[in-house]
Amino acid sequence: MKAANFKSLKPGELVEVPRTQFSQQRRGWNGWLFSEAVVISKGIGSKSKKPVVKVLMRTPGKRGEYGVNDYGECEKIFFAEHVFQTNAVRNAERFMKADGVETKEAFYQFIKEEDVTGCDWIKFLVDKGFLFREEPGAAEGQQV
Repeated sequence: MKAANFKSLKPGELVEVPRTQFSQQRRGWNGWLFSEAVVISKGIGSKSKKPVVKVLMRTPGKRGEYGVNDYGECEKIFFAEHVFQTNAVRNAERFMKADGVETKEAFYQFIKEEDVTGCDWIKFLVDKGFLFREEPGAAEGQQV
């Protein structure tokens, strides 16, 4: 995993942040689960004097209109060294192409199907404008 460049981060960019540590015996980031997040702002911590990034991150498990394919959100502040680049948009596009989903409306119909699960992270990308953009350049700078 490659850390995001703090100097070039801009509000609205997609990044990846640590969400849950599932194995304390593993070394480094190997024992963590990560979530996609959108940068809100960046600054310097008042106590630590280290660079920090405020993000709106996806949290799993919300049951909504789309059943298990929905998500929650929360704002959180991370040290800049704990914010990473992500290729989630490229991966989501690959999955959607494999399933023949080419529009936002087709995606929302697709995730309502009973046997489709685990699409909460893709729905986050769609809802935030990183996938199925109507206008060219609508979500410029989507990857760090």
